[in-house]
Amino acid sequence: MRRTTTVASASAAMACLGVLLTGCGSAAHEGYVAVGAAGPADGRAPAKAVPPEDGVELTPTDGSGAGRHGAGTGPSGRPSPGSAPRPRDDDTAPEAPKGKAGDASGTTPNSPPAPGRSSPSLPAPPSGSPTPRSPSPIVPAGPGAPAGLLIGRPGLADTDVRWCEKVTLDFLNTGKHAVTDGTVTFGTHVIGALGVDWSTVDSTHKLPLPLAPGEKRTGTWRVCVDGWRVPLGMHIDTRDVTFHWK
Repeated sequence: MRRTTTVASASAAMACLGVLLTGCGSAAHEGYVAVGAAGPADGRAPAKAVPPEDGVELTPTDGSGAGRHGAGTGPSGRPSPGSAPRPRDDDTAPEAPKGKAGDASGTTPNSPPAPGRSSPSLPAPPSGSPTPRSPSPIVPAGPGAPAGLLIGRPGLADTDVRWCEKVTLDFLNTGKHAVTDGTVTFGTHVIGALGVDWSTVDSTHKLPLPLAPGEKRTGTWRVCVDGWRVPLGMHIDTRDVTFHWK
């Protein structure tokens, strides 16, 4: 009994399969069943996946938004988003402006000088050195003195001992000839504690010569007397100046 039921079930399944195969075929051709993706038209096996055509819309599985169109173009002929338009063959880059040819003489137009290149004009040096200031007041140069020789009043200064004194004289030659030889004699007075002039001691010294025309020079001398002449409480004072010229 079970065997009969099994045979009947198998016969019914075969009959259904035959009806299915007959329905898939057409009137002029034999029936077929499509299995897998369609390959190329020339019957060769596909080397890679074939993209869908005729505007098939793909929907992502992550739910991010609207579907994405395939790479093919739709009926309107417009390229899909993301494809850049190709440049036309007649589109060419604009021509660069042609340079101006030089003239036949080969000369170039004068260009303005670069800033900061011009050298500033320097001030002219003075024509001569300024005339030295004449000493004031002055003392007589004495008989036979060179013409134009001016001598200032002696400047006095104390030293480290009471029997010596520093004497300074300024000389200015305003003449036309140089002063070459001469001496000076100082008269040093010994003054007591009450202002009494006890004695005068002379000393002769050489002058700071030669002195060219227009030149000014200062001479300094240490004028001393014997120490025993100036006891404690007394001092010296050089008051007299005499010049001797040759």
